Amino acid sequence: MKYLTLIVFILFSGILAAQDGKALYDKNCKACHKIGGGKLVGPDLAGITKKRSVDWLSKFIMSSANMIAAGDKEAIKVFEEFAKMPMPSHTFAPAELNALLSYLNNPVGGAGAEQGSEVPQLFTPNADLGRDLFTGKTRLVNGGASCISCHSVKDEKVFFGGTLAKDLSTSYNVGIVGTMATSMPAMISAYKTHELALSEKAHLELFLKTVKENQLFTHSRQLQSLVFLGGIVFFFVLVLVSGFFWKQTKKVSVKDEIFKRQKKVLQQ
Repeated sequence: MKYLTLIVFILFSGILAAQDGKALYDKNCKACHKIGGGKLVGPDLAGITKKRSVDWLSKFIMSSANMIAAGDKEAIKVFEEFAKMPMPSHTFAPAELNALLSYLNNPVGGAGAEQGSEVPQLFTPNADLGRDLFTGKTRLVNGGASCISCHSVKDEKVFFGGTLAKDLSTSYNVGIVGTMATSMPAMISAYKTHELALSEKAHLELFLKTVKENQLFTHSRQLQSLVFLGGIVFFFVLVLVSGFFWKQTKKVSVKDEIFKRQKKVLQQ
C-alpha cells in the first residue's frame, strides 16, 4: 500500500509540474517575452524549442550571464541584439524547467486546451533511469563520472557505493543535483566540461527523491546481502580461531601431562 501511494504521488506530481508551465511563464517570462506577436524587451519565444536545444535553453534561463562570460556565441548574439541587457538569472528545479519548456514547446495546446488537460512534457523524469545514471549502468551523455564514484545511497538495488563523499540517502531537496554540480568544488571541476543534461538532472533528482522517501521502508535485498556477507566473514573468523586453539592443544598432549605427573611423584 505504501508503494502504491508513492507511485500515485509521483505520477500526480508529474501532471502538476506539466500544468504549471504556463504559470511559470506568466510569472517569470511574460513581462519581457511574447509567444508570437514579435519582440518585446526580449525575443519572441514562438518556436524557441525548435531553434535551440533543451539543454542550451535551460542553461540560458538559469544564467545567461554565465553563458555570455563563457563565450557562448549564440548567447552573445542575443545579448548584443537586445541592447546588451542580460536576462535575469533564475533558480528553477529540473522539473520546473521541463514544465516551462514543455509549455513553450506547445503553448497553444497548453494555454488553449480544455481545463484539466495536460501540457505534453518534453521528457518524463524516471527514477529507474536516475538509478542507472547514478550507478553508471547508463553513461552520462557528456561523459561525466557517475555519482557512485564518490557517493552512496541506501537503495534495495544499489548494493555498494563510493566513500569519497557523503551518503545521499536523505539529502534530497528540490534542485539538489544542479546545486551540487555548481556549488561543490570537486563537482564543479568534474562536470565543467562534462555538463549534465537537463533530462539527466531530472532523472537523478527523482531517483534521490524516491530514495529519501523509501528510507521509511525495509530494504530486504540489501539487508539480505549484508547478512550473507556477514555470515561469510563470521565463518572465516570461526575457522581461524578454531585452528589456533587446535594447534595449541596439539602442542601439549594428554600423555605428556600424565608423564609429567608421574615423574613428579617419583621425584618426591
